[in-house]
Amino acid sequence: MISLLFIVLYCERKHGTGKELGDFSHKEIIPPPGWAQQGVLYQIFPRVFSKEGTFQGIKTKLTYIKSLGIDIIWLMPIFPIGKKGRKGTIGSPYAVKDFRKINPDYGTVRDFHELVDEIHLLGMKVILDFIPNHGSNDNVLMKEHPDWFMQDKMGNFTREVADWTDVADFNYENPELRNYMTETMLYWIEKFDIDGYRCDVAGMVPYDFWEETIYQLRKVKPDIYLLAEWEDPEILFTGFNSDYGWTEYHLLKDIRKGKRRTADFLNLVAKKDSLYPKNSLTMRFLENHDEPRSLTEFGVKAIKAHAMILFTLPGIPLLYAGQEFGEFDRPSLFEKSILNWQEVDSSLFNLYKSLIRLRKRYSCFTSGKFIRLPVTALSGSAGAFMCENNQSVAVVICNLRESKVKNLLVNFPPGVREKIMSFQLHNYQDKKDTLNLKEIYFKELSPFSTVIYICEK
Repeated sequence: MISLLFIVLYCERKHGTGKELGDFSHKEIIPPPGWAQQGVLYQIFPRVFSKEGTFQGIKTKLTYIKSLGIDIIWLMPIFPIGKKGRKGTIGSPYAVKDFRKINPDYGTVRDFHELVDEIHLLGMKVILDFIPNHGSNDNVLMKEHPDWFMQDKMGNFTREVADWTDVADFNYENPELRNYMTETMLYWIEKFDIDGYRCDVAGMVPYDFWEETIYQLRKVKPDIYLLAEWEDPEILFTGFNSDYGWTEYHLLKDIRKGKRRTADFLNLVAKKDSLYPKNSLTMRFLENHDEPRSLTEFGVKAIKAHAMILFTLPGIPLLYAGQEFGEFDRPSLFEKSILNWQEVDSSLFNLYKSLIRLRKRYSCFTSGKFIRLPVTALSGSAGAFMCENNQSVAVVICNLRESKVKNLLVNFPPGVREKIMSFQLHNYQDKKDTLNLKEIYFKELSPFSTVIYICEK
């Protein structure tokens, strides 16, 4: 749940584009479970995913999701939606009336049990979207526990972000509220065997709450995966495995608008990679429910180059349901809509499928070292990087701008060239196209192009 006001608030309060990151590289967080380290996230908005908008509608598509290569399904909030002050005719799923009930529009408790069981039978995991910062204006806790909510001087329920008029913030100074939230998160794990959480605006909740709660969650499910909707390395020390790569995403948008250069993006990735704590797993995305569809934001001509970047960077990549087949319309959080399954772009689907397969086959993308490679060019904007571990090595060259790059030369940091000279890297799409590591030179690099050269050691 993000708004423009939240972005402003976030930039003021946390590490973002306007504030220099601290160096946490000497510290280490709890490693993510292996299934998340090698995984790909698939975000589903249940009411728009199918015509029925139910758990059963998701269930009928699970083999399709599995065929794409997905490991982890992220379900957007499945709880009943408040009516008081709701936005639109249906309301936002982030305005929760009862955190321990299931939205009856989606199905029954049994239906949800069956969905989770089927996801697990297919070898996938499922995480729930949890909203710890606020509840709807008619949340079931308000009558019995008004002191669990923030109130103004007049005793009216209130919120930190004025634009979020359909919710009221929780009061985390109240220990009973904290206990309730912890017990609720345990409830969904213990009763339904879910595998983790994506936590909405996690940084707006006190960090000591997360430290206490995540400790309790891991006692019950040691291999839990936790994604914080925030961008701050310090939040990872509370127990989260991942935060959001918001800054990288917005830089990609600036590049597409011609405001920044390709190298700026890779410099940012390298900088954050060098400053974040060990074992962190940044969530990478080209779209999500808070952002425009990637085809509308980056365009049909540019999407292939951006998709290839998404799946070769360190971290955990996200696909928002519909992204893989070229959905143009961004679903409203407040109205009913349905994904356009009738107009599927099979070429885009096959591209994402092949990139997921590539990422799974070559572990340098999921557990390798990220090395930015300096480039020089006569004209244009390009960048390059390398991923390398004991099993495989990859070199990625990209041009995310609309103009050609001419006379591009890729350089190696000291010692890197000698380390990989014995390998024969080939274009992952054309094995006849091999890379000359003595001198990586391109007379011309097309607009919106990303080239991946790969080799198993």
